[in-house]
Amino acid sequence: MTRFSNPSRRTLGLMAGAGALSLAMPGIVRAQTKRTLRLAHHLPTASEQHLAAELFAKKVAAASNGTITIQILPAGQGGGQREVIESVSLGTLDMGYGESGLYANYVPEFSVLALAYLYRDIDHWKKVVDGDVGSSLAGALEKKSNLKVLNWMVGGYRYSFLRNKPINTPDDFKGVKMRLPEAPVFVKTFAALGAIPTPVPAPEMYAALQTGVVDGMEGTAEVGYTFKIFQVTKYLSKTRHILLDGSFAMNAANLAKMSSEEQAIIVKAAVDTATEQRSAHFEREKQWIEKLVSEGKITVNEPDLKPFADRLAALQNEFAAASKASDLLDKIRKL
Repeated sequence: MTRFSNPSRRTLGLMAGAGALSLAMPGIVRAQTKRTLRLAHHLPTASEQHLAAELFAKKVAAASNGTITIQILPAGQGGGQREVIESVSLGTLDMGYGESGLYANYVPEFSVLALAYLYRDIDHWKKVVDGDVGSSLAGALEKKSNLKVLNWMVGGYRYSFLRNKPINTPDDFKGVKMRLPEAPVFVKTFAALGAIPTPVPAPEMYAALQTGVVDGMEGTAEVGYTFKIFQVTKYLSKTRHILLDGSFAMNAANLAKMSSEEQAIIVKAAVDTATEQRSAHFEREKQWIEKLVSEGKITVNEPDLKPFADRLAALQNEFAAASKASDLLDKIRKL
């Protein structure tokens, strides 16, 4: 199995309290009670997110001396991504893989993190999620939904996959039925580009493209490969429209029932997993694109991104205002 590598520069500010506790743990910490926690996600077992889940499970098992088991439910076994997060919020699942676009269903300000062409580069993104912005949003989410963000992983840049044509300019999206995640920021972004937003759960993407229910979809290179989208599309346009986060979220009430020692194990393992996942992500992204080209019949093109960013600049302000997050947007831009 491919492993992530390289240690973190620092742990997340969000987890400072629990992180401090974890630093006090001598070697392997023994949890007091054997327990199994279920972590669900919607992605295939070949995905980077599943590898991260496996790494997280190994870290938890090692730190707890085997007394805490993370049972992973991959590939939609716990439902689509939105269903997973809703189940974690309700407490019928312990943990799930989420992202800002979905958290915005509980805390609208989260949608700002997923705005198109918001970040200058990956370092800008890190300043946002690892700093006060990420911490305050995570706190609001926990209060509103009982979802506790355990870490911030990089979900990657998102591209456009189409059945019948490439995307070279924003006008190429006009009238195109695009499969999107079930998240408001994605719907409004592609509507602003002239596309016809068509939310479809991840497990149904392939069939929707194969049958012509949609003309294209957006997503990472990894999703394009692991969901075999290269079999039902001909073009990958590197629109890089959104740099999305990803995270393991846990039911806060379930976490609070655990001992402080167990909580520290969970938090530290999640933060350390995110550090390793980030360090390997972009090299892995290159490998996914190479596989898409070598194993499929995909044509890759790189459009000039400035016209896309210009077309969507007004949407950033409008979306932030509608979410009552204009100050938050300004803060992100200034970082």
